[in-house]
Amino acid sequence: MAYGIDHSVPAGSPVHSPELQLIYETAPIGLAFLSPDCRYVMINKHLTEICGISVAEHLGRSVRETVPQVAAQVEQIVETILRTGTPITGIEVNGQRPDGSNSDRVWITYWHPLKDRSGEVVGINVAAEEITERKRAEADLAASEERLRDLNKELAERVEARAQERDRVWNLSQDLLVVFDADGNILNVNPAWQSTLGWSPEELIRKSITSLAHPEDRARSSVARDNLVAGKKTRYFENRMVCKDGTYRWLSWFAVPDRGLIYATGRDITNLKQAQEQLHALRNEFANASRRTTMGAMTASIAHEIKQPLAVIVASANAGLRWLKRPEPNLAEARGNLDQIVQAGHRITAVIDGIRAMFGKESGKMSVVDLRQLVGEVLALAQGELETHQIVLRNDIGDGLPQVMATRVQLQQVILNLVMNAIEAMSAVAGRERCLTIASSVAPQSGVTMTVADTGTGIDPAHLDRIFDPFFTTKSHGMGLGLSICRSIVEAHGGALRVAPASPFGTVFHLTLPIAAAGS
Repeated sequence: MAYGIDHSVPAGSPVHSPELQLIYETAPIGLAFLSPDCRYVMINKHLTEICGISVAEHLGRSVRETVPQVAAQVEQIVETILRTGTPITGIEVNGQRPDGSNSDRVWITYWHPLKDRSGEVVGINVAAEEITERKRAEADLAASEERLRDLNKELAERVEARAQERDRVWNLSQDLLVVFDADGNILNVNPAWQSTLGWSPEELIRKSITSLAHPEDRARSSVARDNLVAGKKTRYFENRMVCKDGTYRWLSWFAVPDRGLIYATGRDITNLKQAQEQLHALRNEFANASRRTTMGAMTASIAHEIKQPLAVIVASANAGLRWLKRPEPNLAEARGNLDQIVQAGHRITAVIDGIRAMFGKESGKMSVVDLRQLVGEVLALAQGELETHQIVLRNDIGDGLPQVMATRVQLQQVILNLVMNAIEAMSAVAGRERCLTIASSVAPQSGVTMTVADTGTGIDPAHLDRIFDPFFTTKSHGMGLGLSICRSIVEAHGGALRVAPASPFGTVFHLTLPIAAAGS
């Protein structure tokens, strides 16, 4: 039976009405009827879930006997209703089973008085609805709201910290920071603009950023801006920007588009540009001075050494002609003069060989040389030429190369000569990449080999065997001495210098040097 009735209640009492009994049987919530002295007159099965005892064990018994844990609370509620005659609603109670198995379940209760015709309270109707899940949901919601409040607070603190960091970076950066729209109108700049170019932020806001570029750079600057608007990044774009005093400074830019705006940072490279120009001028001056010095020394040496055998040749030729022009030619004497000419010719050959050997002799003290470091120094000297001719450099010199024994300046001059030759060979190349590749390898038997490869026009295969010959050149303005001197220097170091065609284009030189002995 889903409910019970205390039949000790007099017949005809309202609790015996069929309608009320039907409600007790079918109600989805807990229902009970208490007498004024807090005894159970009626109760349905739903309500017995609170304390865990049967319907029969409730009927006729007091709350002190059935639910002692909340008896005081129930008695106080009943006493209040008896005194005031008014309902009490919204009272929450927990499960009251003796074993505590449902202590986490919660019910909300409603207490309404039942009065007789005279208005006297004859009993209390109790309704109880379980709200355990709702309470759990409310607790979870409250916990979620608390976590959300904590998270929002943490996020707000982070946003504030990031904003402060951004402001500090914006204000302290020595680079020029700028935000402009798709039309190039400046929206914001940082204080570095004033310290670098003299313009205050107020003077630049809404001004076209392209209008600040040097007239010769405006077209390129407009193209770079259009590319950014189209969604492309701009890396290391350089142009000149006008200062407030009318002068110009070189800036290197990096910019990215984002949601219709352009964010860019510019670094002042004016001093770097000036230093590069000075270095380029000094390098050219050094090269010219070196060539003049070398050619002067060589010319003086050649003139001194060849003058005498040439004089012998001229004198012997004149004498021979005189002997042959006589009415009766003296062939023996003429033959002797020709022998002298031949000997003088051999002398000139020996002089040339001696001059060539002179460039292979030590002109300074040999020492242990780090080839990788030396190549780096040479490439630094050639950087300007590489940039001028738009040549891509691939430096594949490996780490940990064995050291070589060499005269540092001479070896540096050899490598520089090979690099400059490669640059010159690629200067006229169009339609493909101009690339200079420097690599290395080690073979314990042969030594350290460095390769200098270009993608230039290459060397006619018919000339490969003569490329190192003195005074042989394929250049319209060359003298044919550079590679000859280079090979002489390398061979004087106990090494070898070879040349071969590169695939699919260009030329590759192989420079091999012995590995320095341990402890050198």
